[in-house]
Amino acid sequence: MKIMAVDDERLALNEFEDICMQISDIDTVDTFSNPLDAIEHAATKEVDVAFLDIEMPMVKGIELAERIKKVSPNTKIVFVTGYAQYALDAFDIGAVDYVLKPYDTDMIRRALQKASYIKDKEIVSKITVQTFGFFDVFVNNKPIAFSSAKSKEFLALLVDRKGGVVSTEQAIAVLWSDREYTDAVQSLFRKVLKSLRVALEEADAEEIFMDNRNQRSVDISKFSCDYYDLLKNKAAAQKGYFGKYMTQYEWAKETENRLNEIMEIENE
Repeated sequence: MKIMAVDDERLALNEFEDICMQISDIDTVDTFSNPLDAIEHAATKEVDVAFLDIEMPMVKGIELAERIKKVSPNTKIVFVTGYAQYALDAFDIGAVDYVLKPYDTDMIRRALQKASYIKDKEIVSKITVQTFGFFDVFVNNKPIAFSSAKSKEFLALLVDRKGGVVSTEQAIAVLWSDREYTDAVQSLFRKVLKSLRVALEEADAEEIFMDNRNQRSVDISKFSCDYYDLLKNKAAAQKGYFGKYMTQYEWAKETENRLNEIMEIENE
């Protein structure tokens, strides 16, 4: 696998190279502190995966990703940054993963696994996530039974983030928006996490959930999802969307509005 990394901090690039040396699937690593050099490289050389910082002084990561995709459409994009608030925009342009700093070898390896999986084949999964209308998760066409409504809602939040990580603080702010961040509510969240793990394990679907150092996410390579299909412009998903998205959750209204805007543009 041929990869490149772009970051305005040379130290970060050196650390990235050190990590890549520990991953056997990587054939070459090219690093750039100048985004314009990176664009030229992508236009003239084969690049399987590009790891991009988002906050750079010359060209922002989102814009850089768009320009790389223009000159090298088959290059998969992974964002590596300390800014979680950009996750939704990152996946809107087709990024395969979003890795928060500080990262480690396992996090980079998982990002490469996602990129390789998407490159090689379409997702064919026993696990299906439904977001149009009400949120539900199915394993071999059978719905997962969640003993805790909050654990189901937390999984819905992770699906909504499209692989972006959610910290404990962020999760509590959504699940208990009317409560302060106290030891008591943190204890409630730990129970939600345990309940979610149990529900997924009992349904043989635990592989979709990732929990690493207070950074929880879903592995989008492990399930199919109508929401993700719509963003990829799959006709079947577009036909199945009737303006309602995860209607049982008030916080999902923002995404619903964005989907409705997308559909209005598509239908013009």
